[in-house]
Amino acid sequence: MHIIFKKKAARRLGLFVATIVLSLGVSAADTVDSYIEEFPNQQQARMMTAWLKTNLPGTFIFSGLVDPNNTTVVTPQATVDYGSNWFSVSNGPAIIRTPSYSRFFSVSIFDMKHNIPAVIVNPQLPIIIMRPGQIIPQGDFTVVEIETDQGLAFTRMVVVNNMDEVRELSRAITMTGGNGTMNRVIHTFSPAVENAALAEIQRTGIPMNPDIAFGKKSGDVDPLVLARAVNLGQLGTPPDSVRYSVRFTDDAGAPLNGEDSYTLTVPANIVHDEGYYSITLYGTEDKALMPNPQKRYDRTTFSSTPNTDGTYTLELNPSGAGSNGIPTGEAFYAVLRAYVPVGGADLTMQVTRVAQ
Repeated sequence: MHIIFKKKAARRLGLFVATIVLSLGVSAADTVDSYIEEFPNQQQARMMTAWLKTNLPGTFIFSGLVDPNNTTVVTPQATVDYGSNWFSVSNGPAIIRTPSYSRFFSVSIFDMKHNIPAVIVNPQLPIIIMRPGQIIPQGDFTVVEIETDQGLAFTRMVVVNNMDEVRELSRAITMTGGNGTMNRVIHTFSPAVENAALAEIQRTGIPMNPDIAFGKKSGDVDPLVLARAVNLGQLGTPPDSVRYSVRFTDDAGAPLNGEDSYTLTVPANIVHDEGYYSITLYGTEDKALMPNPQKRYDRTTFSSTPNTDGTYTLELNPSGAGSNGIPTGEAFYAVLRAYVPVGGADLTMQVTRVAQ
């Protein structure tokens, strides 16, 4: 079976509408390995389809502060304004122009295979996205080549109690072009193969090195590693831009739960001066932010107080009480992100259950 996404004019609304055309059948290579290789494409297309239901290709849409109701992006950050723009360069290159921002701001370019050929932090030049062989206009640009016609331009602008400023700046993030064909073929597989492959992709208890989870081009990452990484956190990025560390258990090996209290220590010296750290908690069941009365889902360099040695100690408990506290209330896991990371720094978090 494959799914093709087509354009259709909506006369009254003047919007782009995603039409799904189904063609029965299974992939020519109906194997677990083939499904695993196809998985990132399936997940990218799922997200693209949802986005195209209400938005035009080649245009930026901004999230505002994400809350637990937002499940489009797996494991989103809470104090970041995301910009998303699904585009196609089938009819020529696209150009992104951006404003200047005094805090962390990045533009990530994804293709449909979940390769990330570029993450540009605080861009200084316009960004051209193109397929190999397309003609580049004259001028100074950051040039990004992608492996598929369709892709995603994804922006992250950290919010530090300045949403009005961020919203004003986001109006200057624009794309010229990017409105080519959005057709994308998605293969499916026999139920037996799909179930076996998903069991392997979703298998828990497997140590993962987040520094080799995402790549810039096909072949950079083992297909099973990439599929597991996409399942755990779609739209993750390569380690020269962001490094990750994930904790599902405390230091004694027990799964993190919503009844107990924990201290979590973030190591020192993991980001450069222009970067920052964040710890975000997600419900184990749906990989989304967990609802709480304080609407507090993370701590970052900007919202936490460091220890004298440069580490950060966070308190995780049902009420979110204590120094640098984050509420829990259900089974959860923690993701550490180090933006503009120090290469080779140890990102190991200490997570200790507090005796009741």
